[in-house]
Amino acid sequence: MIDEVFWGAQATSIDALERELARLRRAAVAHAMERGQTLARASVLNLVVYSEREVHARRAARTVADLALRHPSRAIVLLGDRDRSGVVASVQLHCHVPQSDGAQPVLYEQIMARVRGDFDERVASVVIPLLVPDLPVFLWWTGTPPRDARHLDDLVALADRFIIDSADFARPDHTLPEVARLARHRVAITDLNWARLTHWRELIAQFFDVPAWRPFLDGVTGIRAGFAVDMDGRDIHPSQALLLLGWLSSRLGWRPVEALAPAEAGGLLFRMGRADGAPIMVRLRPRFERGLDAGDVSGIRIQATHAREAAEFVQSGGLGHVTVAKGFFIRNEWPKGVATLRGPRRNIGRSSIQTLPPHHG
Repeated sequence: MIDEVFWGAQATSIDALERELARLRRAAVAHAMERGQTLARASVLNLVVYSEREVHARRAARTVADLALRHPSRAIVLLGDRDRSGVVASVQLHCHVPQSDGAQPVLYEQIMARVRGDFDERVASVVIPLLVPDLPVFLWWTGTPPRDARHLDDLVALADRFIIDSADFARPDHTLPEVARLARHRVAITDLNWARLTHWRELIAQFFDVPAWRPFLDGVTGIRAGFAVDMDGRDIHPSQALLLLGWLSSRLGWRPVEALAPAEAGGLLFRMGRADGAPIMVRLRPRFERGLDAGDVSGIRIQATHAREAAEFVQSGGLGHVTVAKGFFIRNEWPKGVATLRGPRRNIGRSSIQTLPPHHG
C-alpha cells in the first residue's frame, strides 16, 4: 500500500495527475495570498529518482525537499516493484517557506510513480510525459545500478546527469567499471562518494606542493590504504579506497598489472605498474574506526624512493588539523622540527612524512 499521507493522493492517469497538480498549485497560491505572502512556482531542473526500496525513496524525497529552496525542481520518484503489474502514480506538492530573510517562498512539485511487474520497457514511457520541457534532467539512482538492464539504459538516455553513490555498492570493483561505460550515452556522471574524498585528495596533494618532495611522485613503490568497517567487520565497502587509488593512478599514469585479489579480513591485495614499468604493491585493508561510517577512508601510506632515499607519506585519522613532521631518519634519528597547517573543521586526518635511511638496492 502507498502511504498517501507521505506521497499524496492517487491519480489514475497522467492527465489526471497534471490536473491534480494544477489544483494543488491554485490552492497553495490562494492560501499564501490570504496570509499576505507571494508564492512563486519555480523549477530549474527535472530530478528523476529511481529506487526499488521505499525506504530509499522516502530518504531521497526528504533530501529533495531540503534542497527545494536552492534547487527547486519537478521531482519524479520512481519506485520499482517487480511483484505486481500496472502503474500507480501519486502526487505530493510541497511549499518551502524560509525564515524571515527576505527570500520568496518557493513552490515545487514532487510526483511518485510506482511501477510494478516486468517494467523494463515501461519506465521511460512513464517518465517522459512528466518532464518539464526545456529543463535539464538529473537521474539519481539510489541503489546499485544493474548490469545490462533495459530500464537503466532508457533512463540514462533521457538524462543530462547521472547521480550515484558508490558507498552502497556491494561489489564496487565490478560495478564502478559498468557505471563508467554508461558515459557512452553522453551523460555526465556524479558519484556522491567521490565528493566525500575531496579533503583526502587535497591533503595528499599538499605533500607534494613541497618542491623537495615532488620527485618522490615518480618513485612510488607501495600504497596502503585503510577503510572503515562496522564493529563486527561484516559491512565491507572499499569503494572510497578504490576511488582514491583510481585518482592517484589517473594522475600519475599508473596501469593495472593484475586483478584484484582478496586479502585477509575482506581486504584487497594487488599490483599496479608505474609509467616506467616498475611495480607498485597495493593493499587495501578494512579496520574498525570509531566515528567513521562503513567504507570511509581511514588512512593512507604512500611509500616512494628518489635519489637513493626512501620516504613514506602518511595520512591517518584525526580531527581538525594537519601535522607535518619535517626532517630525516638518518642513522635511526627521529625527524627534526614540526610544522602545523590549519585545515577545515572536518575529519580530515593527521599527516606526517618520514624520510627513511638510504635505500640499498
